[in-house]
Amino acid sequence: MPLIKSTSKGAFAHNVRAERAAGKPPRQAVAIAYSERRAVQGHHSAHSQKRSEHYHSQVVEATPIDRGATKMTRQAATRGKNEEAWAK
Repeated sequence: MPLIKSTSKGAFAHNVRAERAAGKPPRQAVAIAYSERRAVQGHHSAHSQKRSEHYHSQVVEATPIDRGATKMTRQAATRGKNEEAWAK
């Protein structure tokens, strides 16, 4: 039976049931259903992509990295990328 290509909860449940009916183990059936859902989700919308790029350029690239830090945080860079803002 073909799997439903959708991101809805109903389609996910149907896909799990279909794989279980085909004799797959429960964990494998869920993994296949998640895989189908991811394949349909696709990429970000244009607006979401722009927001992501803006955030990355303003916060992530502008964040000074402490040599002893184990992870990056947003608090370290709240003023942006240009150096004039850092001088104030």
